[in-house]
Amino acid sequence: MKIQLLSFILFSSASLADAQVAKVMLAKEQVLATSGSVERSLSRKSPIYRADILKTGKNARAQFRFSDGTILSLGEHTQFIVDQFEHETVSEAHFEFIQGAFRVVTGQITQVTNPDFKIKTPMGSIGIRGTDFWGGNLYSEDTIDVILLDSEHPLVVENEYGRVTISPPGLGTTLTFGKPPSKPEKWSDKKLQDAVKTIQ
Repeated sequence: MKIQLLSFILFSSASLADAQVAKVMLAKEQVLATSGSVERSLSRKSPIYRADILKTGKNARAQFRFSDGTILSLGEHTQFIVDQFEHETVSEAHFEFIQGAFRVVTGQITQVTNPDFKIKTPMGSIGIRGTDFWGGNLYSEDTIDVILLDSEHPLVVENEYGRVTISPPGLGTTLTFGKPPSKPEKWSDKKLQDAVKTIQ
């Protein structure tokens, strides 16, 4: 029985190690990861695994570095799910944003012809080909704003009602329930500063 239990523990540990996709670079205030029914408090260098649900509390800030160099930053009261991340055999990254604010700076995973890098949100999806962008509930939980900060490639934002392509950097769109993404437009300096403050 003891041998079987030890084998199970070793197998489970190996499985988790194989599924590790990122490490914590910064964890300020309450930063948690939930996998199944297990919740972990995160600190610098903590591992992040596929299927982790990342959560931040009041005044929290978090930053994660994925195995390909992709950087994910989260603001306070944010929920973000790592559904899939693989860049060695295929270039595939699927995330889900629930609420809060985030910023993504992609790494090697998007340096291929047709990377499969998507972020699902409650109001639409964001398709990425290599970029630096911000997204979140900036002024209301009923809307999700997205702005392209820097990239040689466009950002595609779409839902069942329509699709927009954001290019060049500095343009943003707004997602609202029951409506297509708004026409991309240049954000004011104040709106841009308000967005950046959420993850700094």
